[in-house]
Amino acid sequence: MSINRNELNGLKPMLPDADEDKKKIRTLLFTILLLLIILLAAGYFIMKGKSGQTGVKSSKLRQMNKLVTKIRGMESNVQENQNEIFRLMKEYKDKTGKEMPVANSLNLTNEEKKILKRKIREEKNVSIKSLLNDIIDKNIEISNLNLKIKKIEALLPKPHVVIRGENHYKIAIDYLMNQRGVEKDKAADLIEKAALIEPLLPDFKVWNFYSGKEYGTFVTQGKASISPNQVIRKTKKKLVDARDQAILDRDNLSSDIMALEQRRSELISQLDFLNNEKTSLIERLNDLSKQNLEMQKSLNSIHLMIDLKKNLKKKGVIKSGFLKSNKLQDISNEKFNILVDLRYNNAIIISAKELNLIKISKIILFPKFYKNKVDYKWNINKNGKEAIIIILSTNKFKNEKVVISVE
Repeated sequence: MSINRNELNGLKPMLPDADEDKKKIRTLLFTILLLLIILLAAGYFIMKGKSGQTGVKSSKLRQMNKLVTKIRGMESNVQENQNEIFRLMKEYKDKTGKEMPVANSLNLTNEEKKILKRKIREEKNVSIKSLLNDIIDKNIEISNLNLKIKKIEALLPKPHVVIRGENHYKIAIDYLMNQRGVEKDKAADLIEKAALIEPLLPDFKVWNFYSGKEYGTFVTQGKASISPNQVIRKTKKKLVDARDQAILDRDNLSSDIMALEQRRSELISQLDFLNNEKTSLIERLNDLSKQNLEMQKSLNSIHLMIDLKKNLKKKGVIKSGFLKSNKLQDISNEKFNILVDLRYNNAIIISAKELNLIKISKIILFPKFYKNKVDYKWNINKNGKEAIIIILSTNKFKNEKVVISVE
């Protein structure tokens, strides 16, 4: 969330006088009544558009509506069977303390069916046997229903499968204008007469039909976890809840002067709270700014572990075997406690004294896919007291973990 310091600093207590309070109450009453009218109208249109069906007139649309209704009913049966399988799986685990012997109980392969049938033959508990048989039966029902759904879908135009962010209006206008070549104004008029469902969930199927004069659109569940009717019921419930809340707010209004004075006191308390919130938000903004700087530094830095070769082997950081070269092992992030910000510095200086060495003779970088004199270069001064590594390909080393072995 973006925080504007000027807005925060501009908070000033403003208390309405009695006349202003009365005007606000009258305005609020009018607004609530208007809201109720809007909510009732929206509820009416939602109920009118249940399941995305249009006023079906032509024989083709009636036939399409009939087939889509069959699909919708079968999809509902599929969902019921899937829910029953989930219940049976839970019951199996509760009774046995074990997971199901197959990975996917909703879509059994022939091999998985054989596993379950073998398990049934070996099972001595009658109730467990019955439970496993029920799961197989439900799978067969789901397979048969899906097969029937595919056969019916083959009789219909290809549906549009909804993806995240799409809405019914956009899908309808795209179908009419881009696929059927209908002019924009006519397409909008056709859609106005159709009942659209909002919101659409990913994997819903939208069926469109245009006869040249009449447009029809229908929505089925597809592979989504809930049906269009369930979405409509949830949307309707939200509207009803909003309406009830508006009624409650209306009933709670009072023109009593004492109530206005009490409200004024509450506003003063709220302003004090907002001032405290302002201070808190400024502190949070400063914290976030610091975190951002630290993150930027980490992303633009090379993360180093520097130690003697023998120490790295002893710690298991690098490992070698017979006739095998040294190899870097998996290491936890906290071990790389040296950061060099490559935005400002591309040189890494290593002191022999800090490593308790008389002199440095050799430097090796791990992982070994970094190439000397290509990605980096190193040099040891004449007395071996100090070595310097120059990073040549800074972008390649940013936010990377590198182990430096010193001999």
